[in-house]
Amino acid sequence: MVAAAQAQKPTSIPKSERTKARVLREALSLASRVGFSGLTFGTLAEQAGISKSGLFAHFDSKEDLQIQSLHVAEEMFVERVLRPALQQPRGVPRIRQLFSGWMDWIHSGTVPRGDILTAAAFEFDDAPDGPMRAAVVAGHGKMHDTIERLAKQAIEEGQFGKKAEPDQFAFEFLGIVHAHHHVRRLLRTDLHARRACAAFERLLATYTL
Repeated sequence: MVAAAQAQKPTSIPKSERTKARVLREALSLASRVGFSGLTFGTLAEQAGISKSGLFAHFDSKEDLQIQSLHVAEEMFVERVLRPALQQPRGVPRIRQLFSGWMDWIHSGTVPRGDILTAAAFEFDDAPDGPMRAAVVAGHGKMHDTIERLAKQAIEEGQFGKKAEPDQFAFEFLGIVHAHHHVRRLLRTDLHARRACAAFERLLATYTL
């Protein structure tokens, strides 16, 4: 019985993994303010209170640090925004929850602050080809494909017209999110997402039967 209890006891997370998780959280906090391009061993070492040599134990290069930080942000987006949307009924309810969750994500005061993934898309849109830009592009493509799939489900459920174009819907959906990010961050307007929500409702009205 004792042996069985010991076997069921959860394995503690190694200290190195705990340290890396903390460092990546600090990296996201820093990238939220200075962008992924400003995320370097020097800036992160100061932010996280760890030596540069300590960072080399977890990351092969500055670009590796940036890419791993981006992937952590994507995982957080999936947990906070995408997964709750997929728990809703197929079709429009999922699309509504995705948009609502995305707005909450953008306005959340927790790490990462703001829509760090959209910020990365703006940051690397005209950057030279490289692993980090490729990672950002891949993430954007996955999101576009997800929205397109939700639109296809709305057609299958009879909520969107049969002639609706899922890829066009995904393009317009993302356009609203990116426009909101732009006016909120650069122009400091639409701070409560009223215009973004109005645009989203108008978009849905053009697709729903």
